[in-house]
Amino acid sequence: MPMDLPRTFPMRVAGGKIIQVPSVGFGTWAADDPTWCSQAVADALKAGYRHLDCAWEYGVDSEVGKGIRMSGVPRKEIFVTTKFWPHFAAPENVQVCLEQVLERMGLDYVDLFLAHFPGALKPQGDLSQAVNFLGATPDDQKAATDADGNYIPDILHCPKSVAKLNGADGSFVPTWQAMKKLVKSGKCRAIGVSNFEQEHIEEILPYATHNNVPISCNQIEAHPWYPNTKLISFLHRESIVPSIYSPFAPKRFRLERGQVLGEPFQPNGVLLLQEGKVREVAHRNNMDVGQVLQSWAVQRHTIPLAKSQSKHRISSNLFVQRLPENDMQKLDSLSLEGNYGKCIDLNLLFPGLKFHD
Repeated sequence: MPMDLPRTFPMRVAGGKIIQVPSVGFGTWAADDPTWCSQAVADALKAGYRHLDCAWEYGVDSEVGKGIRMSGVPRKEIFVTTKFWPHFAAPENVQVCLEQVLERMGLDYVDLFLAHFPGALKPQGDLSQAVNFLGATPDDQKAATDADGNYIPDILHCPKSVAKLNGADGSFVPTWQAMKKLVKSGKCRAIGVSNFEQEHIEEILPYATHNNVPISCNQIEAHPWYPNTKLISFLHRESIVPSIYSPFAPKRFRLERGQVLGEPFQPNGVLLLQEGKVREVAHRNNMDVGQVLQSWAVQRHTIPLAKSQSKHRISSNLFVQRLPENDMQKLDSLSLEGNYGKCIDLNLLFPGLKFHD
């Protein structure tokens, strides 16, 4: 990776300390057959990645652990992020999720543990027996559902602004306090959130001081169609690292009976990777379009988390270089009005739980 863009970004962790997190990560979500994951993780680490983005919901923890061992890269050199799904959001359940992940990955700790969404769902049965895999049902996940097969919200443990939208009282603070204990136990080095908006974060900021256990990261959607600039600026002001999923905006997702389903995201009739201005910038800089989008993200001081099954693409996506300012402006000009360019709508992912009007 050329040195003119950062290889790492500083991240605040407990006790006023700073650690370095690699500025380009590798995503591990397997929307279809997960058998590719072990080899892809091994290929990514051998190519030079040192940052893996994972989650309980991805259902590939065992495969990720196998890929780490296949790579031969020492564990201490790898930054591992994982997340708990919202039916683990009650304070007594967040540790259950983390311990499952560690056991299945074969690791003693993760570097960063995130709340996957600013919402909570009701569990059902023994969460220590919960599993997720391609085709898993809510019963397999130990998630409670209604007569239509939709998850049942747990308003009590939602952020207060989400709870209010749903006509009740709730707070994420008790869950955050439980997450902080996991840092002190040594099971994770840092904690943070994902898909949280500013009002969700402001609720827990008083309980997340730098000298105690800060909010280290917020993982959010961002790409030229949906740059999310206002939220990213807020995160930078609060010294919270923004990592970004869907940097190529490949699909729009919805949830159906516990299954995350996707279709190509083409708000302008083409994929972002086919967008004319992106291709122009790539040609002018002798790069491919994936490298351009990765570089745009790092240049904005955000961490892109692209994934691929192709060994060539895995290696190619790691290459970033500084783009001329006029090309950054050209990519910025692709921003679409409102949420039209956003490929993840939480209201579609969680029917029955309102995240916005």
